[in-house]
Amino acid sequence: MYKYILPVVMMLAVACSSTPETKENADIVRSGDTITVKSGSPVTKQLEFTTVGLQNYSAEFRTVGEVSPVSGRIAEISVPFAGSIAKCDVRLGQKVQAGTPLFELNSSDYYEATKMYFAARSNNEVSRQRYMRQSELSQNGVGAQRELEQARSEAHIAEQEMQQAVAILRMFNTDTASIRMGEPMKVVSPIAGEVLKCNVTIGGYVKEDAEPLVTVADLSQIWVKAFVKERYFGMVKEGDVAEVHIPSAPDTKYRGTIHYVSQMVDTESRSLEVIVACDNSNRNLKLGMFCDVMFFGTPSESIILPASAIMQERDSDYLYVRLADGRLVARKVVSEAAGTGFVRILDGLAVGETVMTKGGIFLNM
Repeated sequence: MYKYILPVVMMLAVACSSTPETKENADIVRSGDTITVKSGSPVTKQLEFTTVGLQNYSAEFRTVGEVSPVSGRIAEISVPFAGSIAKCDVRLGQKVQAGTPLFELNSSDYYEATKMYFAARSNNEVSRQRYMRQSELSQNGVGAQRELEQARSEAHIAEQEMQQAVAILRMFNTDTASIRMGEPMKVVSPIAGEVLKCNVTIGGYVKEDAEPLVTVADLSQIWVKAFVKERYFGMVKEGDVAEVHIPSAPDTKYRGTIHYVSQMVDTESRSLEVIVACDNSNRNLKLGMFCDVMFFGTPSESIILPASAIMQERDSDYLYVRLADGRLVARKVVSEAAGTGFVRILDGLAVGETVMTKGGIFLNM
């Protein structure tokens, strides 16, 4: 039995050892990062090459954005004290200036604050006069030094109390030159703009922690906050041009410039917030509106290659550079998307070198 099994095993071993290498393996010789494709190999017909040169390039890509007010050009006005609304001075859509009265508030807390202000002002005036009188007496050799120092201290304290009372009222945009005892508090607009929201009910009671009653904003210019994906980070920078398109007017282009590029990536969406400043004189861009944003980078001379030239290994990009003797060497590069089907080489390649733009899959088999 054994003498029949042994010849069969030997025949299988001979058959396996005599299996010829595939033509591709025989025609492609790999040595580290260098590959040699033998002359006449059918693989050469699958490979395409180009000599690297510079092209005029401007990054273009589209993303989604949301219209928002310019920081510092919107104010949400609430009541600083609890009380009841005595009067409303504005209406929705009205244009106002900084200091324009919005509504009036009857508030016991406000009356107490004005009372403290007038008391501090009176005390400050009395203390100042007393100190001046003691200074005159001291200069004439009549007053005692102890009384002068006490008057100086009292005047200093009174001045500090006066400044504190003024600061409390100015926190709420109250003009101390025009207030009167017993009058309602006049709440004014801190900025120029137009009234976007007015939830003022005359006679209604409101608390100091209530929602804002009036919103004023200057909408002559707006911000579009766009959300740029990670692969486009290198294509946006402050000062570059952008175009905004809205669904209600798809053929209208709203030109803007990149005002700010955030330095923080949103961990959930892996997006970067980019703020585009746009003119909104015609008021067509409404707050909260979603829109499309087209980015156009500053034109520059760059190396642009077909995306098929780039191979990937783990987290690195590389391509094949053809040497003078015909060998191919794999070289790591830094690249970014440059429109559909193309990439921009940021580092790792020089003008004049010859690179393979198609067929890399045949070399990696």
